[in-house]
Amino acid sequence: MRIKVKVDTKNIGRASKAAIEAAYQSTQDCGQDLARASSGAAPHDKGILEKSYSVLPRKDGTGGSVTVRYAAYERGYNYAIKMHEGTYNLGEGSRSKGGGTGMSGTNYSVGPKFLERPLRGEAETYKDFIRNQVAVAVAAFG
Repeated sequence: MRIKVKVDTKNIGRASKAAIEAAYQSTQDCGQDLARASSGAAPHDKGILEKSYSVLPRKDGTGGSVTVRYAAYERGYNYAIKMHEGTYNLGEGSRSKGGGTGMSGTNYSVGPKFLERPLRGEAETYKDFIRNQVAVAVAAFG
């Protein structure tokens, strides 16, 4: 008995490119979600801090990465660092905020570590989302 298998390789390159693009796009989607969730969890006084985030994409041969950062300057001092790392009492504006909700549906209360807490809390959801988006892109070339 003889079995002959023919492998069609013409789609491998396109599937690979689609996987890289899906990895890049889904990583950017996660970065945007992290910015939104962490902005909701950032303390509120005048609204400057929660609007001071930036989402910085970087594309490379494996898909890429995204950086979410906060920079809120007042008199030359980036108080975003103090508000992220410090210990303090929340003011009225912060206490009246509902917090930020991540892709998983988890709500992150307003306060210190407003960027780190959603990142840690959403990490598995983000990994699953990226993995699923890449799998869908590759399956299209099935």
